[in-house]
Amino acid sequence: MRTTLSVLLSFLIIMLNLIIGHFFAPNGIIFSPLALIAITFAMVLGAKSLKPISLSAWITAFFVLHDVGIKLYAGGKHNNLGQGIIHLFLGIGLVFAYITLLVGIYKQKESSLVHKVIAALLLPVVMSIYLYFIDDLGIGRHYWYEWKRLHQ
Repeated sequence: MRTTLSVLLSFLIIMLNLIIGHFFAPNGIIFSPLALIAITFAMVLGAKSLKPISLSAWITAFFVLHDVGIKLYAGGKHNNLGQGIIHLFLGIGLVFAYITLLVGIYKQKESSLVHKVIAALLLPVVMSIYLYFIDDLGIGRHYWYEWKRLHQ
């Protein structure tokens, strides 16, 4: 039950930050590090029944969901400068959240060292692959809406 509440709380943190980002731009981008750290704390402290790999996978999925939401639904112009700012705040949040995740992973005494190492590598590997292929998600979105508004 505690794990379910942690997952729901993490999802609500993402939704709250995306709503803030959509209606009160650029605050959603600025609050991204806090949201990522809060998600990590909620999962590490609340989801005690998850194994390290599952915990790392959940947190990674939440980070990807949060980043996609910010890039697609945050207010403001979506150009290369905006994308750089989004990546800056994502990077700041990832550093502190990753440290928190590592502490949470290595405090689980019943897991083997191999599982802990896989769990520790999961977040940086998946986020690197994700950012390599989808780093420019949302660029030009603003211009599409302007064109659509002008041609109605």
